[in-house]
Amino acid sequence: METISCYDIITSKKKETRSISEDTTMSEEQRKNNAQQSLFSVKKTVLVVDDEEINREIMSAILADDFNVLCASDGKEALKILQDGEHKIDMVLLDIFMPTDGREVLKVRQKDKSLKNVPFIVCTSDKNIEEECFHLGVNDFIKKPYENPDIIVARIKRMIELYEDRSILKEVEREKLTGLYNMEFFKKYAKQFDALYPDVQKDMVTISVNRFLLINELFGKGFGDQILLTVTNFLKQYIVSNIGIVGKDSGSHFMLYCAHNENYDKFGDLLIDELQRLRQDINISLRIGVYPNVSPELDKNIVIDRTKTVASTLVDDYSKTIAFYSEEIQVQTLHKEELIDAFPTALQEEQFKLYFQPKYNVQGKEPKLTSAEVLIRWISPKYGFISPGEFIPLFEENGLIAQLDDYILRKAAEYMRVWQEKYGFYIPLSINLSRVDIYKPSLLEDIVSYVDKNHIPHECVYLEITESAFVTDSIAVNPFLSKIREYGFKVEIDDFGSGYSSFGALADLPFDVVKIDMQFIRSMDSNPKVKDIIKMIINLSKMLNATTVAEGVETEGQYLFLKENGCDVIQGYYFSKPLPFDEYEALIDKEMKQHGC
Repeated sequence: METISCYDIITSKKKETRSISEDTTMSEEQRKNNAQQSLFSVKKTVLVVDDEEINREIMSAILADDFNVLCASDGKEALKILQDGEHKIDMVLLDIFMPTDGREVLKVRQKDKSLKNVPFIVCTSDKNIEEECFHLGVNDFIKKPYENPDIIVARIKRMIELYEDRSILKEVEREKLTGLYNMEFFKKYAKQFDALYPDVQKDMVTISVNRFLLINELFGKGFGDQILLTVTNFLKQYIVSNIGIVGKDSGSHFMLYCAHNENYDKFGDLLIDELQRLRQDINISLRIGVYPNVSPELDKNIVIDRTKTVASTLVDDYSKTIAFYSEEIQVQTLHKEELIDAFPTALQEEQFKLYFQPKYNVQGKEPKLTSAEVLIRWISPKYGFISPGEFIPLFEENGLIAQLDDYILRKAAEYMRVWQEKYGFYIPLSINLSRVDIYKPSLLEDIVSYVDKNHIPHECVYLEITESAFVTDSIAVNPFLSKIREYGFKVEIDDFGSGYSSFGALADLPFDVVKIDMQFIRSMDSNPKVKDIIKMIINLSKMLNATTVAEGVETEGQYLFLKENGCDVIQGYYFSKPLPFDEYEALIDKEMKQHGC
C-alpha cells in the first residue's frame, strides 16, 4: 500500500477547499440545496488529542469532510473538553505519549460514567503498548504514521455506529429509573444465562415491596424511588458473588435469576435491613417468591408467573417474607383462577348467601337478641360450600371484593326492609367493609342509596372495618369514616387488640363500637394476663362512650366473665352459630315469643 505523506494530505485538503470556494459558476439554487443539506446532516464530533501539532493537523485534514474536529494538545486539555459538557464528543483519538500521559486520561475515563459511552481509539506507533491500553478500556488502534485516510474514516464511522447502536439498545432494554433489564430483555438474557452456565442449578425469584403504592402516597415519590434504588443496588451486589441477572417488572416488582441458594431467609433479612435504614419510623416489608431449581427447558414466562403466584400467597401475611413454589401451590393456584372465573356467574345467580351472626345484649337480667353481624357464604353448584377464608382474601387481592361488598350492602338493606314490614321494627345489622372499599369514590353514595331506598334509619346500620385498616390506611380511612358518622351510620373497630395500635390511638379514631379481637377470647382461660387486657379495653371504651362487643364467645365461663366486667354485647357459638335468612327469622320469632313481644 502506498504511503501518503503528511504534506500530500494537508495540501490536497487545502486545494479541495480552495476549489470549492473559488467556484463562481454554481447557481443560486444549487447553493441553497447545499446549504439545506448541510443544515440537516449533523456531523459527529471527533476529539483529536496529540502533543505534536503536525499530527493534529494531519488527522484534522483526514477527518474534516466527514466530522467536526476538535483538538487538544495534551491529556489535561482533553479531559477539560470531555467533562465541561460544551461539546458532545462522539469519538476520541488519543496519543499515549504526551506530557500529560494518555494513560491518565484512560484511567479517568474508567471511573467517569459519562465518559464510558464515548469510544476511544489510540493512535500509536508502539505495538508494545496495545495490551496495556486494552486493559484500560481502549476500543481500537490506528497506527502511526497514518496511511490510507479512507480506511481511517471508515473505522471511526463504524466504531461510532457500534457505540450508538449499543447506547440505543441499552435505553430500550433497561428500565429508566433503576437501569435494570425490563421484562422482555430479562427473559431473553435468562435464556442466554442458561446457555452460559448449563451446569449451574438456578432459581427464579420475584421480590415485591408490600404496600408500595401506599408508601408512595404517604411519603412521596422521592422516597418510593429510594426504596426501588436500594433494592436495585442490593440485587446488583448480590449477583456479583452469586452469578445471575436482575430485571425490573412494573411497580415495585423485581426479578432475579441466579445460582441456587439454600438460604433465602438470610437474603430476605439482609435486604429488609437495608430498606429499614432509609427510615426507622415505618415498617417496610417484602414478599419474596422462589421457584427453586428451575429446569432450563421450562418456558421462562411460566416460571416467572409461578414465582409471582407463590409471592401472592403472602399478601397481607406480614409474618412471612418468603414462599417457595411447589406442585401443591400450583393446584391451589388453578383452583383460585377457577373461582375468579366463576365469580360473575355466581354473583348473577345469587350463589352468595347472607348469613347472620346473632348479637346479644348481656347487660340486663337476661341476654337479649339485639342485632346481627352480616356474613357471606358461597354455595356453588360445582364446588359446594366454599369457605369465606378462601374466597374473601382472593377477591381482596384482585379487586372483586368491591363488587361482592356492594352486593352484600344491597341485599342487607333489602332484608332489613323485609323485617321491618314483617315485625314493625328495624333490626340493626353490622356489615363488614374491606379496606379496598374505602378507595371506591362512590362508596358513601352507594351506601346511602341502598339504605334510603329501603327506608332504613341510618343509625341502624353498623359498618365494620378492621383495626389494622384504621392504623395502616389512616390517611384515607379516618376522614371517610368520620364522614360516615356525619351521615348517622355507626362505625365499629373490628378485631381490636390484634397488635397494630396502642390504646392511646383510640382517642383519635372515629368509631362507636369496639369489637374485642377473637384471639383474646380464645386465650383468656389459659392466660390470666389476657383477662386484664380485656378489662382495660372495656373500661377504656366506656371512657370514650363506645359500646364493646366480644366475638367468638363459646363457653359459659367466657360469657360470665365478659358480662361481669361490663362488656355490652356478645356474639359467638355460646348463643348461636351464623344463620341463613330463614333460620335467623325463626330465631327472631322465638325471641319475640319468649319476651312477649
